[in-house]
Order: sequence, then C-alpha cells, then structure tokens
Amino acid sequence: MDKDSPASPGRDPQPGALIRLRGLYPSLKTALKKVADVILQQPEMAIYASVNEVAAASGVSEATVMRICRILGFRGFQDFKIALARELVSPIQRFSEEVAEGDEPALVVRKVFQANIAALQDTLEVLNMQAMEQAAQVLLQARQILIIGVGASGPVVLDAGNKFLRLGLDVHCSIDAHLQMMAAALLSPEDAVLAISHSGSSRDAVETARVAREAGAKVICLTNNSLSPLTRFADLVLVTASQETRFRQEAMASRLGQTSIIDSLFTLMAVARPDKSLKNLAKIEGIIAAKQY
Repeated sequence: MDKDSPASPGRDPQPGALIRLRGLYPSLKTALKKVADVILQQPEMAIYASVNEVAAASGVSEATVMRICRILGFRGFQDFKIALARELVSPIQRFSEEVAEGDEPALVVRKVFQANIAALQDTLEVLNMQAMEQAAQVLLQARQILIIGVGASGPVVLDAGNKFLRLGLDVHCSIDAHLQMMAAALLSPEDAVLAISHSGSSRDAVETARVAREAGAKVICLTNNSLSPLTRFADLVLVTASQETRFRQEAMASRLGQTSIIDSLFTLMAVARPDKSLKNLAKIEGIIAAKQY
C-alpha cells in the first residue's frame, strides 16, 4: 500500500479534520505539505474556496488537493469542507497556550494543565472506536500478549502490562530493543503485539512489529501518526493527538493520550468478561493488601 494512501478509501468521513492534518503533517510529502499549510493557516478560506482555488493558493495541482482529502479519510473535497465547517462552527473548547519565557510559575502550571486537557480532547476526537473494540477482542483472544516500546514509551508499556496482567492475561513487556526482537521472533499466529511509539518511526518498534507480523502474530500499534512506518505492519492502528511545543516535548502530552487508551482497553476487556475479570482482580487485591502495613 502507498504510504500516503488511506487505509480504507470511501469510508465515512472522520471527525477532527484539522487535528488529523496536524498529526499527519510530518509524514506528508512536499506537495501535500503545501496544501496542509494553506488549510491549517487559513481554514475559513478553505471552507468557501473551490478545489481549484485551494490548489492555486498552494501552488499544486487539483489532484494533490483531492489526494490529501482522501488521506484524511474523506471521499472528496466537498466532504472535507463540510467536516471542516462543522469543526470551526463547533470547535472543541480549549484555552491552551504556549509556555513562554518569563511566565509566572502559576501561569506555567495552568498552561501545562490546559495543554494536557487539549491533548485528551483531541485524542478522543480522532480515536477510531471500532478499532478500539477490535483491539480489545484481539488482546482477549490472544494466547499471549507482547507489549513493546522504547524510550519515552517505556513507562506506558509497563503500565499496560501491569493493567492487563490484572485481568489474568498472559502478558510480556519489553522496553529493550534486542529482547523485544527476540520475543517477537518466537510468536505465533495465536499471539498479539501491542507496539507503542509516539512518532511511529522508532526503528526498534518498527522492526519488532515487522518480525512479529512475519511470525503471524496480530499487531496493534499506538501512535500519534497514522502514516508512520509502524502502521505498515499493524493490523489495527490506535491514534493519539498531541502537539509538540518549545518547552513541552511530545512525550509529555502524548503519554496522557496513550495511557487513556490503555485504560480504555483494560476496561473494555474487563466488561467483556466480567465474572473472570472480577475474580482475578479480587485475587490480586487480596495479595497486594497482604503486603501493606
């Protein structure tokens, strides 16, 4: 599949057109970035302009404008404009601002909280609920689950393993590049991998997903970029939405979106098998309670 092609042409338009465009921006080719720049900088103009006018303003062909609409999951430019108009008429309320040098401590704290709230709102806006439901089922049915990630994704990997283990699932976590490749090579079609990478471009995560896919395992990826190399080897893609700023690197805001998705998967799996889940949770609670003073 072409890296810039949508996963399923002709699907129903997805919400959060601007949010999706910002998330995909780093992976877009030069001509597509020109269109994205015009839309992101002048969204109101794009609503009332024709495809010819947007193409002229971007300095590209009409076909390129249509291409970016399809990448975003729309059937055409008109569908994209309708979604964009709805987004601008009823925008998600947010008051996040860039942290600036000289800001008072209380203002810095307030801006960080506001940016985190915005990251969660944006992630919920672009999250594919059908993919979430399917991911929960894949994890529940897997003989064993391998959860992998490196760097800033490491804490989220360990958190996911901690939660899924409480449901009685056979979970293995790895944040070491070599160990996760070794574990992936031993997987079977009965197994599943959850690969976590904000950029989706980490060589270790991508190579591990490739090895797991070649072994026949089902691969679920959690990333901020639905066009990233990691998604090429994924059966299901779960997308977060966060923006990098000067003082707030992507690992800060993206972690909140990732953790919320993990919490949601945990809950979806728990309610799918309530009796077994509650029994396992009670056992673990009893053991943990015995270790407290």
